[in-house]
Amino acid sequence: MNAITTGALRPAHGYPPPLARLPLSAQPTRNRPLTFRRTYTGWMVYRQRQPLAWIVQGHHSGRLNKKPKTCCFVDVVFLRETHHGINLETADFETAAQAIQFIRQTFGGAA
Repeated sequence: MNAITTGALRPAHGYPPPLARLPLSAQPTRNRPLTFRRTYTGWMVYRQRQPLAWIVQGHHSGRLNKKPKTCCFVDVVFLRETHHGINLETADFETAAQAIQFIRQTFGGAA
């Protein structure tokens, strides 16, 4: 998606960051516990009230070799900080346990 901007809207020092940064603390964030909360559509993963990821189960119904085929999967949507900002990333798994293991490996922290 491209946005059309005019010179009057752009500040002289550049564009503002897309998301406000949280203040840094003495304790590394990877050591803080993760909280998994059940929602209507799946699970939300938080660290101290800050959302980190969304886990959602889904399925796809289609055809394989002219026969009906349904695949079940678990998607994880998470934010990843880069040098240029924050990206919205996805990963897919066969089970919820694999998705939770991925979350714990990626973000650290105990549940």
